Amino acid sequence: MEYKIVTKKQSPISNIFDSFKGFGESVGLGATTEEHSAQDTITSVDVTATGYDLKTGDVINISGNELTLRADESAGSTTLEIISTTLNYDIEIGNKINIDMNNLFVQYQRKSAGTIAGMPVDADDLGPINYNSAEGVYSIIGVDPTYVKILPRDFVINEDGSYEALEFKDSANSGLQVGDAAQEMLATVNIPYGTTATNVKIWGSNTSKVVEVYECNVNANGIGSDIGSGTTDGAAISITSTASTEYNYLLILVKVTATSNRIYGGQVTLTQT
Repeated sequence: MEYKIVTKKQSPISNIFDSFKGFGESVGLGATTEEHSAQDTITSVDVTATGYDLKTGDVINISGNELTLRADESAGSTTLEIISTTLNYDIEIGNKINIDMNNLFVQYQRKSAGTIAGMPVDADDLGPINYNSAEGVYSIIGVDPTYVKILPRDFVINEDGSYEALEFKDSANSGLQVGDAAQEMLATVNIPYGTTATNVKIWGSNTSKVVEVYECNVNANGIGSDIGSGTTDGAAISITSTASTEYNYLLILVKVTATSNRIYGGQVTLTQT
């Protein structure tokens, strides 16, 4: 009886060190129709009709030279406008124009240039959105991300006293004032989603009036105990850090003691959570 040794052929996918097919392949956009020598400084290059629309900031590669477009180019363009570049290598007629793979890798992984849905992108910005990586803070143009202003409209009076008006004095000595010295002012301030309130500032004509801050809820009765107190001198009043929930808000009690005490407004400082 004869025995044969049979060697089983290894499947191509079983070797984890096999190179990925197609990795590093480039996207052809056309070919050059003019020559340039290494060390030439160029701001444009003539090409065969391009096959794709290109955008300002796109990075192409011709014969090892990385070139960045400085203008939009429609499919069919025969001249590409580029940011002034000194060539490292010769460009010859017929050289292929490719999307630069180094830049493509970076943009695929991190998207730090170009546009998304028409919004410009860079390392820290997406359209109106900015991310400060050093502080870990997001901001949006037109939105106050780290504070909330307390405006005169945010105040009401409490039930003390008999005069039911809260007035804004619009003369040289401006500000909110009560009509009865027994009354006190109350401001209610929302804590925006994803933030934590950390301190409060109130400014007034008399800088010694007492300010008390409470956490309240839209679905519950009562104001509980204060989470911080200070005065109307505009100094930061440290409060128990209060993260936003679907129900809570801050109630700020300002204990004015005379109709001549005027309140200008205030501010709540926020941190992003």
